[in-house]
Amino acid sequence: MRLTFMAGVATVVSLSGAVLVPSVGLAQPGGGVASSCTIDQNNPKELALMSLKFQSARSAPTPEARQKALRDIVKELDTKPERYAKNPAGYHLSLVQALTLWGVEPGIGDTPVRSALGFITNPTQPYDIIVHMDSSYKAMIAAIPACEADVNGMRQNEVWLAATKAALDASNGGNLDSAEYFAKRSMLMTATNPYPHYVLANVANARNNRANAIMHWKHVIKYAADDTTYRDLKNSSMYYAAMSQLEDAQAKTGAEQQTAARESAEGFKTLLGATPDSPDAPNLLLSWADALTVAKDTAQIPTVYAALLTSTTASDIALTTAGVIATRANKSDDALKLFENATTRNRFNRDAQRNVAAALYGKDRFMQMFAPVRTLVELDPNNSEAWMLFAYASQGLAKAAQTAKKVVETKAWTDSLVKYQTYAEALPVKVEVTSFDRRKDNASLVLSLEQVAAKDGQYSVTAEFLDLAGAVVATATEAVGPIKKGESKSVTIKATGAGIMSYRYKPLK
Repeated sequence: MRLTFMAGVATVVSLSGAVLVPSVGLAQPGGGVASSCTIDQNNPKELALMSLKFQSARSAPTPEARQKALRDIVKELDTKPERYAKNPAGYHLSLVQALTLWGVEPGIGDTPVRSALGFITNPTQPYDIIVHMDSSYKAMIAAIPACEADVNGMRQNEVWLAATKAALDASNGGNLDSAEYFAKRSMLMTATNPYPHYVLANVANARNNRANAIMHWKHVIKYAADDTTYRDLKNSSMYYAAMSQLEDAQAKTGAEQQTAARESAEGFKTLLGATPDSPDAPNLLLSWADALTVAKDTAQIPTVYAALLTSTTASDIALTTAGVIATRANKSDDALKLFENATTRNRFNRDAQRNVAAALYGKDRFMQMFAPVRTLVELDPNNSEAWMLFAYASQGLAKAAQTAKKVVETKAWTDSLVKYQTYAEALPVKVEVTSFDRRKDNASLVLSLEQVAAKDGQYSVTAEFLDLAGAVVATATEAVGPIKKGESKSVTIKATGAGIMSYRYKPLK
């Protein structure tokens, strides 16, 4: 299953508009702790006057003018800081607002020297903007605990956005060190946003650190919660976490294996519940069943496909996949029902028709095999195994007639057995369907051709792509060859068109 990596980031509110607005004429209770979140930026007067300088910085006509205004603000905050001792929250809010503007200033870098920002003390000392923003946020909460939620909301600002986008871009570009660096800086701003955890999970996975990758994917799931903004990111992380846990379980033994496999199974189950109509649902069904098998919870496998036994909306592919799972669990009645439901949903599903015939054979219902096999060879005429299903059905009927001492019927079915076996063995080229991928507006079919005849084969393979009613949506032809006896070659046939549900190819002679 391939899930799209979310390269975008959520829109955030600009802090330059002040998420926490200055409080006018409101006194703080004793001890500096407010009963509600209000931060006074009017006291002392230097803070009040600073609002004009912020306006000047934001409206500056040139970068040089903007940087000068910001340096003046920082210089004022760094001059006699004891003036702000009675209002630490107001001081740190103003400092954060200045650093937010500095943090996205082109060319300033992550750790400029203090003098570049306007500090007059320790001018040559490096100053990590994000680290000090984090310290100021913490200081604001310490001064006014009631503001914790508001301050945490302030953290997702332009500086966070820039670091997060840089992390995502680096991850998409395969630059693991940069992706990790920027993701960790993003987390300094806020550790509860899903994006940096997703990046760190991908970095860990690329470095084969499965445990760390799983940990961060779990964080994505936790912090995304029910926010639809992160739905795709969460679903992607659920899949990767569950798949990694399954791989982890397969490498372990005993109780550790069972624990990891059960957690994986629960992950696939949850994801399938969240995306029941996804094109990836069949893969999730198989993975869920695989996890239960590794966990030695095979008695639970029928729960994987239980809902599909009566589903009226499941796709033919999902129903066929469920039938395969039931077959592996030795639930032959369930398997046959699921395969038959799949052919009802889509009569031209090659795999479903083949599996119906095989399931009927397993139940000695030989006469009923002919109908699905006829459809099967119409779709897949050079598949020797498909023709052999006729032979197997004839063989079963011949044995039954022999047991009943029906000589004429025994000979007739024996002749039928020889006929179909001979036909299957005489095919000049055998075809195996490697894959069929159908999308909203296109489809592709991959076939493997094995030359049986002594003479080199040169073939023009024509496939018809069908809609649900069996009407031809598109036709495509590809040349294959030469193929020597015993040699196999693959061919991919692609088509464009809406509503493609299945295929058939013309017999190769």
